This record gives sequence, C-alpha cells and structure tokens, in this order.
Amino acid sequence: MSVDARKYLETFIPMIDFLAELLGKNSEIVLHDLTNLDSSVVAIRNNYITKREIGAPATDYVLRALKAGINETVDYTIHYREVSNREHKQLRSASYYLRKDGELFGMICVNTDEAVFKQLNQSMDAIELLLRTYKQHQPEEQSAIPESFSRSIEEMAENTVLELSVAKGIPVDKFKQDDKFETIEVLYDSGFFLLKGAVPEIARILKISEPTVYRYLQNVKAKDQ
Repeated sequence: MSVDARKYLETFIPMIDFLAELLGKNSEIVLHDLTNLDSSVVAIRNNYITKREIGAPATDYVLRALKAGINETVDYTIHYREVSNREHKQLRSASYYLRKDGELFGMICVNTDEAVFKQLNQSMDAIELLLRTYKQHQPEEQSAIPESFSRSIEEMAENTVLELSVAKGIPVDKFKQDDKFETIEVLYDSGFFLLKGAVPEIARILKISEPTVYRYLQNVKAKDQ
C-alpha cells in the first residue's frame, strides 16, 4: 500500500474509536489493511478479547474469505459466529468491507464476546423480559467457526500444525511425507500461503527445505485444478 493509501486507511481510525465507545467493552473493533496481510491490524480496540496487537496478521477467517473471493456487490457480512482458538470464547462477529475505486483494501471487524449474556440468561430471572428481547434479535443459530486470532505468523503456523498433529494422533516430528503434504494442502486451502512469510515458517516447523514446500504447493495447485 502506498503512503497516500495508508493515510487514507488511517482516516477510518476515528470510526474504530466510535464503534468501541458505542458497543462497549464486550466488543473488539479491528481495522485491517488487506494489502498487507502479514501485518494487517492497523488499529484495535478492546483487544483483551483476542489479545492481538497492532501489526498482527490477518486471521484465517479473513484469509479464507479473500481466497474464496468477496462479492464486489457485498458491503458487509454480519451475525457470523466464531470461536477464538486460544481462549475458546464464543464470539458473534461482523465485517464491513472498505473499497476505493472498486478495489477492496481494508476491513472493519467487530467481535463481540457473548459470555455475559449467556450468564445472565442462566442466573437472572429478574431480567427475563430483557433477555427475551435480546433473543428475538439473535440471528439464526449457526455452527461456530474456529478462528485463530494469532499474534504472529509463527504462532498461526504452529497452531495450525498442532491441530493437525492432535487430529492425527502423531507428533509433528514423526510426520511422514504424506502427513507433511496433507499439512501443506490444508494450509493452502485455508489461505495461509497468502502471507509473505508462510513458506519459510512451514519449512521450519515441518523440518523440510523451502524448495520442498514450493514443490508440494505446485502439486497441491495442480490437484486443485
């Protein structure tokens, strides 16, 4: 992103402050730079929810959305549910897409921790009417999608490989060639390789060379086509 384009993106920071004040401490507000996925978080408020900082990479949800393609006629997506991998928090999320001259360059995301509402629903009969109103405005229940709110590319890669290791019941250092190929295939499908530092990081974790990672990626792309 050029200096002028970055300055334009930063003009949305007051909107981030406004939404944080409006929605309160249970909602994390994030401004993403989609031209720099490795360090996409430009501004974040109430970050105790996911513990990310400015400079954190795009989440796997964002990467999947970009890889799948976001319809240019769609301005926002609301009421999708996520689970933060680190804290296992149930979040209700929404994303607003920022475009300039038809080009998607940024995103404003809202992640609301609904735990307080669930506690009220279970323990406070005195606010039954309030909760009934709250429930009436809830979206149709959806399956929660795990989303890794990683603070670095290294952490995102390690979390993903660890999940595959647990699912397979095999330690990462015992991965065979097929396991490593499957790992790269899963990461490719998730959009992980849109990040600039992805290849050397995965090569380090899987203990293979970078040319081997690129060769696996070529095979995955050929299989995908």
